[in-house]
Amino acid sequence: MATLVVGLLRVNKNNFGADSSNRMAEFGLAVQQANSALKAQMGGAPGVRLLVAPEYYWSGYGEIGQHVKQQGPLAMSRASKHDIYSGLKKISSRAGSLVLVAGSIFYTKPNGQRTAALNVCPVLRNGQFLLKAYKDFDDGSAGKNSKNFDYDTKDSNPYFKVDGVRLGLEVCGDHNAYGAKGGKLKKWAAAHGKSVDVQILISDSNFVQSNSVVATKYVVQCDIGGTAAGIAVYPAGGPYGAANQIGASAVGGSQVNGAVVHCYKLTV
Repeated sequence: MATLVVGLLRVNKNNFGADSSNRMAEFGLAVQQANSALKAQMGGAPGVRLLVAPEYYWSGYGEIGQHVKQQGPLAMSRASKHDIYSGLKKISSRAGSLVLVAGSIFYTKPNGQRTAALNVCPVLRNGQFLLKAYKDFDDGSAGKNSKNFDYDTKDSNPYFKVDGVRLGLEVCGDHNAYGAKGGKLKKWAAAHGKSVDVQILISDSNFVQSNSVVATKYVVQCDIGGTAAGIAVYPAGGPYGAANQIGASAVGGSQVNGAVVHCYKLTV
């Protein structure tokens, strides 16, 4: 049995404006505070510390939509994505063995006469990338940003392992169940003969779908939608509603962008 302490960064996209230039400083402060809180929850015992940020955490939110105007995530340049990678490596180095599921980065890159838009969630520990999980599902944000944007993805395995704890990661629509085979992680685990202890879903206004759950211990959701879905930790067997959520063991204070870290002490 291993101790796993999870911090979920609760933020509301409705608090995010179009300018995301201060997001790295905000995240660095959140990581520093969360790391201290998670260490306190460990109480000196061995185990894994994990902090999760939601989908589109790094995006500015502004007006998008080619036909119907709406607030949505703004795509950044590929150079800006690499700046975020550099900043995350520094933050992760300072945080040591804390595992960062660092939210998703929505970015563009040239693709011939058009532009490709991609959405990636980096996972880091000790200043190194453990995984770059690309979202396969096109939620429409690319085309709503520009009629010249085409959504694209890269091959990536939705799985990583830390000190014996097996973790799966899905970005929003990749969790959606299409028939009996479930979502991306469930299908990948079946194809590769892998077991998953903890299933992590980062999202923007999605919910946990029972037919897509493959985890044997816990399901962790971190949503930026500002809806009732919000953040939650559930026993893997469900049900996945408010009445069955595991209670937080500690809740931090509100930060400058309204972010709050909720901590959960679990046994895997």
